[in-house]
Amino acid sequence: MTGALFGPLLVGDPNAFVGSARLQPPSSQHWFGTDNYGRDVLAQVVYGARSSLLVGVVSGLGATILGTAVALLASMSRWFDLIVMRIVDGVMSFPILVLALAMVAILGPGLFTVNLCLMIVLFPGVTRVVRSTALVVAELPMLDAARAAGAGRTRILLRYVLPACMTPILVQGAIVFTVAILVESALSFIGAGLPPDVPSWGASLAASRSYLATAWWMWAFPGAALVGTVLATNVLIDDVRDLLDPRMTEH
Repeated sequence: MTGALFGPLLVGDPNAFVGSARLQPPSSQHWFGTDNYGRDVLAQVVYGARSSLLVGVVSGLGATILGTAVALLASMSRWFDLIVMRIVDGVMSFPILVLALAMVAILGPGLFTVNLCLMIVLFPGVTRVVRSTALVVAELPMLDAARAAGAGRTRILLRYVLPACMTPILVQGAIVFTVAILVESALSFIGAGLPPDVPSWGASLAASRSYLATAWWMWAFPGAALVGTVLATNVLIDDVRDLLDPRMTEH
């Protein structure tokens, strides 16, 4: 995260072509070596981190907010729950990558399109998990007491149901963030994600396919960045879940 924020202040233009510096191994001048166009791999990795993290944060946050809002409304209205959950089931019946690829093919590649597609594709998973918790909370006696006291539906959702669902919301938000990064990298790997002039870990891995044995640094460093980000996020998810789960608290 720190490298993505401040790295561009230390590295050069990731799209700068230097023909005389093609396929140079890591050195003091190019710490991560250069690719087949003479571009600095370190700059590609750093700027690729900005693109991947931006997609993960924007689409993950959007999917989490949308999924949570739909789940809360579904927990308070039976007819809305019946309709929206059939839509959720329909969306979740398709593989995430296939559905995202189909939407990108229709709307066209681009940063906004990728974020929008991932948000639509990923929010059903958040909705299903948060809805299961919200339905349990909606049946608690305290909500009957709140209704008897004259509390409206909006106040009940925001004052009682939403706080009780914060643990699954946070965990699902972190999971969606990770999945969004992986799907964006997969889309960019096949050329259907971000534009060619926008560095991406997936695009860097795609460019290294013809140089797996002769230029290992072209795939090793972007791959390590992608794997490291996913693993670090998964560790954070486990820590947050253990911290917020009262069953894991030592008495």
